[in-house]
Amino acid sequence: MLDYEGARALVFKNVIPLEKSLCPIAESQGLALSKDVLAPYGIPLFDNSAVDGYAVQAADLSDASMENPVRLKKLGYISAGDSGEERIVSGQCIQIATGAPLPRGADTTVMKEDIELEDSNVLFFQAIPKSENIRFYGEDIVEGQTVIPLGTVIGPAQLAVLATFGFAEVPVRRVPKISIVSTGNELVDVKQTLKNGQIRESNRYMLAGMVKQESCKIVKMSMVPDTPETLKNEFEEALQADVALISGGMSVGDKDFTKPLLIEMGVEQIFWKIKFKPGKPLFFGRRGKTLVFGLPGNPASSYVLFEEFVRPTLRKLMGRRIVEKGMVKAKLDDDILKTFKRLHFMRGQLYEKNGEKHVIPLDYQSSNSIGSLVEANALIRVEPNSPSIPKGCQVSVRPLQNEIG
Repeated sequence: MLDYEGARALVFKNVIPLEKSLCPIAESQGLALSKDVLAPYGIPLFDNSAVDGYAVQAADLSDASMENPVRLKKLGYISAGDSGEERIVSGQCIQIATGAPLPRGADTTVMKEDIELEDSNVLFFQAIPKSENIRFYGEDIVEGQTVIPLGTVIGPAQLAVLATFGFAEVPVRRVPKISIVSTGNELVDVKQTLKNGQIRESNRYMLAGMVKQESCKIVKMSMVPDTPETLKNEFEEALQADVALISGGMSVGDKDFTKPLLIEMGVEQIFWKIKFKPGKPLFFGRRGKTLVFGLPGNPASSYVLFEEFVRPTLRKLMGRRIVEKGMVKAKLDDDILKTFKRLHFMRGQLYEKNGEKHVIPLDYQSSNSIGSLVEANALIRVEPNSPSIPKGCQVSVRPLQNEIG
């Protein structure tokens, strides 16, 4: 049976980033760039004023004071969007708006609050150095600079840069297509009234929510009973996606048909079962280019396995530079008395106090628990065969994208 690290290595070995494509900028948020974005020109595009005020030659104001203000002739006004073809010479100034191009001959800008108007002249009361309140060409972004590297996830900041440089279409990797199938005779839909022995199916919605966090496209989402013929039909549709997530039927019960059916349908088993808790019966395989994850039906198991195996897989398919955040160290607030022969990722609550991270392990750690999912914002790594871990120890923790009360 594979350990956690070995299983992850096999998964990632089988993940190849999807094809490159162009995506309209308005639809690109959450995707990853498929190549470096280089600045085709410098930003700012031209020398411009950083304030509303008056463009002048600094030398004209070298002797200005409150007692002896300097008078300069006002020529006009340059607003943002003007061409900037104006010129001034010594003894002149021109009113200028924030972002407006600096007129030729000017080398500094005086803030509007620091002057007084006198007919067609402007009074200046203090000297000002050259280059004051001016934004120069290329001082923010240099022409040819790599502004956004390959594999970066596009967010609001990246959208601003892409739009500034005219990327109406953005080079990304194709959006992964994901199918989700939940199996089990005990499952009923969310709208149905429960009968004895039944439970409302929740894994589809949980897994779909996690997939959507990664900006992937869900092409199939279904719930089916443990009937081999029905399962085969549903699995065949699911196997048309880039990644198929099959929930349930992965253990060794009489009605656990998922694994043998997938193999019968041509899915190559890469591994089944890992030394990991929760989620020992994890199945991973592939058919052609389709990656297949067989997840246990227990919600906590599926949730943790998605975080540790599926989420980084989706990110790698998208060509992301960073497929997961590293674990952090936190001080344990309660003893961990019970440990296991398998690596255990315990659900817990991570918080910060006086600049130090702390984590509280949750009491109820059963693999069927959904209550622990809404209470947890972290996973605590507990090594196999560990002795009990007393509070106050530093432990490794995986922060989760989950808001808790």
